Amino acid sequence: MKLHPLFSREQIAARVRELGELVAAKLPEDNTPTVAVILMKGAMWFAADLLRHLPPTLRVEPVRVSSYGNARTSSGQLTWHTPCPTCNGCRVLLVDDVLDTGLTLQAVQEELLRKGATQVLTAVAVDKQGARRTAVEADYAAFRIKSGFLVGYGMDCAEAYRNLPYIAELSADE
Repeated sequence: MKLHPLFSREQIAARVRELGELVAAKLPEDNTPTVAVILMKGAMWFAADLLRHLPPTLRVEPVRVSSYGNARTSSGQLTWHTPCPTCNGCRVLLVDDVLDTGLTLQAVQEELLRKGATQVLTAVAVDKQGARRTAVEADYAAFRIKSGFLVGYGMDCAEAYRNLPYIAELSADE
């Protein structure tokens, strides 16, 4: 396997800071509680960086779901490893590492609304537009690319590469 760096640590930090300012500016200052729902494991790097730029009154709820397992393509089936939190009367910021097929983001969005969220905004580290199987779009994306299998900054291949401080495309040896 070969790594092709796409976004450096410095590019990520600068873009996440900008994105945090955009998200913070859109969160109304009212009495509606805001919950950041973090899709684990991949989004925890992005979420940790992003949430540092948001109001400190957010409640944080980790949710572990998967549709890839150890494969490089989505199975199309979402597996819930932890239950989706009840968000009665709350605004939700749903944070994910990569928006790929859209199946996970759409399913979790729908479940959060079913569980009482008044609004679900979405933020992703990377919007990978070439593999979309749903009409779901991210409200906020740090980076946008067409395609490629991404690793680093939380994204993995069979649980490896998550801890890279940059985002890279992983390809077969050339």
